[in-house]
Amino acid sequence: MQGGRRGNPSLPEILYVQWERRLMVTGVVLVLAGAALLLGLFREPVFTAEAAVGVTPEERLGDEEAREAFMREVQAAVAMQKVMPEVVRRAGWERGPVEFAERLDPRFVAWNGEPGLRVQFSGPTPEQAARGANAYAEVFAERADKLGEGLLTGGALVADASVEGRATPAEGSGPRPMIYAALAAGVGLLLGGAAALLLEGRASGWRGVRDAELNLRAPVLGTIPDYSSAEVEG
Repeated sequence: MQGGRRGNPSLPEILYVQWERRLMVTGVVLVLAGAALLLGLFREPVFTAEAAVGVTPEERLGDEEAREAFMREVQAAVAMQKVMPEVVRRAGWERGPVEFAERLDPRFVAWNGEPGLRVQFSGPTPEQAARGANAYAEVFAERADKLGEGLLTGGALVADASVEGRATPAEGSGPRPMIYAALAAGVGLLLGGAAALLLEGRASGWRGVRDAELNLRAPVLGTIPDYSSAEVEG
């Protein structure tokens, strides 16, 4: 005890506190683990597939900044927003272009010094994710390839555009609810244990002989009952 409060607890005291407040710790663990399990069971699984589009300029670009600028021009000229209904139709997506676009992530990349586009799509099944990524990559490549008929605004010319890597359905299962529940149980154990120690640190007295031994770092040879309250009542 230091100034009416408990000092830094030792390992035996920590274990003792956890055991004495085991109902509270167990309750926190069960609540978090149950919430994570329910979330994992009822939440729609998400699978991500990736396709790649290679876009070759007529003239070799000197550095990464020039390649990125070239790809930005290509993306602007392709104007994929205008053909999203066609992409959705090829992908067999039934939830509309808006949600399809929300699940889509096209980004600039470079392969062997040449610019390109990496297309990621997240779907509820591995097959749907692959179809979505491939559909967008195919339509983008087709429209980008037609840009070879004329110069872009920056003066560059597209020599060729094609799907370099097609997405394939991911193997294995989706999110595992039991894993999430186990992780949540671990977090709950930490939070419950921390709360138990916090409450113990705010306590101003001892619950019994074991509590006194841990705080005094010495064995208790005997105890004297407190009859003061009984005498006052009498």
